[in-house]
Amino acid sequence: MNPSILNIIFKFGVFLLTSLLTLGVQADDSIVSLTANKKIGFKESPTVYVELEVDKTRDLHVAFQNMNGFNTIKRTMKRIKKSGKYHFEVPLDKIDEGNYRIAAYLTPRGKDWNDRITQAQPFEFEVINEEKYVKKTVFSDQDKIKFVKWPKRVIGNQEATLTIQYDIQAPRDIHVKLLDSDNWKEHGALKFPVTEPGNLTLPLSNLTVDFPLGNYAWVVYVAEKGKSEPISDKFGKHFTLAKKQKQSEGKN
Repeated sequence: MNPSILNIIFKFGVFLLTSLLTLGVQADDSIVSLTANKKIGFKESPTVYVELEVDKTRDLHVAFQNMNGFNTIKRTMKRIKKSGKYHFEVPLDKIDEGNYRIAAYLTPRGKDWNDRITQAQPFEFEVINEEKYVKKTVFSDQDKIKFVKWPKRVIGNQEATLTIQYDIQAPRDIHVKLLDSDNWKEHGALKFPVTEPGNLTLPLSNLTVDFPLGNYAWVVYVAEKGKSEPISDKFGKHFTLAKKQKQSEGKN
C-alpha cells in the first residue's frame, strides 16, 4: 500500500480516537446548571446552586467577578465526589453596589484553570445599595379572579389540573368551591392563602371515587384573609363528570 495513504489512515485514526476521548469526557463531566441569588444586599452572602455530572472525584472552582474588567473578588473550591445537585453559601466581604458574575469550572482533583475539563455559562447577579435585599411585592389595583382553566368534561379517574389566575391588592385568601350545577349543593370547599398576584395550580384525579357522576361547577373568588365573604366577583367554571367519553367527542 502507498506509504502516503498509510500515513493518512494513521492520522485519521489518531484524530478519531482523540475526538472520541474528548466526547467521552464531555459526556461524563459537565456543569448542568449554575444559579444563585439574582439580587443581594452588600452585607449578604449569596447562595450558589449547581447541578453536576462527574464520573470521578473532581474539583469545582467558583469565582465571583465584577462586570467591569472581570476582576475576581472571591474564589472558593469544593471537592465533588459524585453527580448531583449542590448548594453552598459563599461569605463575601462588604462589596460595592453594582453588577457581578459567578464563573465556575471543573478540574481533576488538585488541578487548576489550566487543566479545566469543562466550565459553565457565567451567572450574573446584582448587588444593591442596601444591607439586605427584600423582594418588593407589586400588588394589583383590584381583587379579581382573571380566569379559571379546567376541562369541560372529566372522564372517570382522569387527572386534570385546575388553574386559577388572580389579581390581589393585598395578601388575601382564594376560595374554591365545588358545586352541583343542577341543584347548587356544595360538595367541597378549599381555601388558599396568597401573598402576591399570580397563579394557583391544583392537580386532581379520581374524582369519580369521591363524587357521583353529574354536572358540576367550580366557583372561585377572593376574600380578605381569615374571612369567607367575597370581595371579588365569583368566577364559575362548569363541567361534567362522566364515566365514559361521548362517541361524538372521539378519542384523544
